[in-house]
Amino acid sequence: MADCPQLNVGADLPVLDTRLTINLMAVFAAIGWAVASIVYHLPVSSSTRATAAAIRDHALFAMVLAGTGSAIGELASYVLNQAVGYIGAEKALDPKIMYDFNRNSATIAGTILAFFAGAMAVAPALPVIGTILAFVVGVIYAPAVAILGTLMVMAAMNTVGYYILNNSMLTIFPIGLALFAAPGKIAKGLGAFLISLALVSYVALPIAPYIVASLMSVTAGGGINLNELKKLLDNICQKASTDFDINVFLNLINPKGWYGDLMVWLIAVAASSFLLALILAAARALSHSLGGVSASL
Repeated sequence: MADCPQLNVGADLPVLDTRLTINLMAVFAAIGWAVASIVYHLPVSSSTRATAAAIRDHALFAMVLAGTGSAIGELASYVLNQAVGYIGAEKALDPKIMYDFNRNSATIAGTILAFFAGAMAVAPALPVIGTILAFVVGVIYAPAVAILGTLMVMAAMNTVGYYILNNSMLTIFPIGLALFAAPGKIAKGLGAFLISLALVSYVALPIAPYIVASLMSVTAGGGINLNELKKLLDNICQKASTDFDINVFLNLINPKGWYGDLMVWLIAVAASSFLLALILAAARALSHSLGGVSASL
């Protein structure tokens, strides 16, 4: 089994950084404060004055956020450390693991489906062996085709989601702060969502394999089977670090054992899809506390 690459939070994993946008946020906040203050003291309607006051308050909050942005990044590292300790792990894992796991799962599932399709295509050309081969593929492994097709589609969709989160969380955090501080609150909702998505991804991705393995090891009684937890985690890491495993084909001669592994594999992909949905839901919920976001997001 492949070992999961472990990371020292704050050393191996970069901290969410806001240095590139602090100056821009300060300028946005100053412009918003100045314009809103001028409008507020003009002879305008009460509704316009109320809007100016809200924009001025937002500019003040954006200024505070610009000064505490780095502290928020450090706080995210602290929360991640606490989360790692809470789940009983020694260290965080590489955030790429769930992306690699789903990418390789889609590739391997597609390869096996291609193998079955090729076997069915050449079967008619083989007098005796072809009949046996067609029976084995068409009858014994027919359910596997449906399972593999579902697994491949789910893993491909998960790959896109985890790729975006893994490669953008360090970038969208300062961008979200800048948009949040934009004068007039014109991009406040989008900025709040990007900030929330970066924070949730930063904490969730390094412990995602633990969460998926825990979801898979829950027994009928509602508890976690600790004996299965490490084996499931190692299985996830193996598929995340191996582009192609020849044992997948060698085990085809043992349908009972192969179907068992296939179901565990499908559950792991489904659990990673569920976790991805939870990350997006948590980011949306957190964005509401920062000022709300459109329901369409």
